[in-house]
Amino acid sequence: MTISPKSDLASIAEGTRNLLRRPGLTLGIAALGMLLAGLAPLLQIWVRLPDEPTVELALTFASMLPLELYFIPRFLIAADALARRDPLNTPEDWKLRFEERWLRAFWGKVLLVLMVGAGLSLLLLPGLMLLMAFGWAPLRVLLRGESLLQAAKGSLAMLGRTWARVLLVVSAAAVIYLTCIIILSFLVSLFVDEPTLHQRLVHPAVWAGNFCGSLLSLWLSSCLLALYRKVELPPAAEVTPS
Repeated sequence: MTISPKSDLASIAEGTRNLLRRPGLTLGIAALGMLLAGLAPLLQIWVRLPDEPTVELALTFASMLPLELYFIPRFLIAADALARRDPLNTPEDWKLRFEERWLRAFWGKVLLVLMVGAGLSLLLLPGLMLLMAFGWAPLRVLLRGESLLQAAKGSLAMLGRTWARVLLVVSAAAVIYLTCIIILSFLVSLFVDEPTLHQRLVHPAVWAGNFCGSLLSLWLSSCLLALYRKVELPPAAEVTPS
């Protein structure tokens, strides 16, 4: 079945094309993610921390922060600038805009994660509602230079207009992403089942899995960028923040 370019589901194909347009940069970010993921077992061995899932999860999260904090947002703002002419993010000045906005966008993402995490710890539905309501806020800060308050209001306004469209595409992208992760985990387990701390640091299959996992993370972010461009209205049509 052919998907029309005007369909929201075409965001998945467009997100994939964002990666293919700059294959060197795409592979470089995936390789960086692979290296950063290797820091977690290295730190566990070096500091002699216990080989426990909670420790591994915390260290992996901390190790991957530079990717989420800087490199993936930089990729996204460049892709947005090259894909369309927007006075708030042009091909000529996207690097300058990025340096002005990336830290504010990161704190927006941190606040979103904290709110959604708190909602999920209470009940599943409140967390998902918060994610849908304010999920676009970090991108609005990054791509359009809004303040955190403006971005939150704009994201909430987008929810009322586009929630059904967003839910469809995000669900489809999530199914693809999770399916790939499951297949990837299975393939890695064929070479090293339940890897030890030392194997996580040196085994080629684990490193390959980290590379592919980073690539999938970049792909998902790119698809969400393409979806954002489809559902975003011009700034004048948005709710004007005070």
